[in-house]
Amino acid sequence: MDTGSRVRKTLAKALVLDPAMVRDEAQLVDDLGVSSLDRFELIMDLEEEFSLEIREEDLVGAKTVGDVIRCIDAQIKGPVTPLTV
Repeated sequence: MDTGSRVRKTLAKALVLDPAMVRDEAQLVDDLGVSSLDRFELIMDLEEEFSLEIREEDLVGAKTVGDVIRCIDAQIKGPVTPLTV
């Protein structure tokens, strides 16, 4: 399973959403209803799924599911560059 599929599956499970809703272009807050508490829990779930340590600031600029996928992909491949707005 590729990074995108794993991220989408983790988000759908953590947020108790229909997996069809978790598309790359889906806005975390507007489309999926992610709150600041959800964001913290998602980081923990993603850390467990990918066996990585993810700093909250690494995902601060993540607005979409695709942003999260790119961030995780970058961390898997090397040093993380924080997403900025």
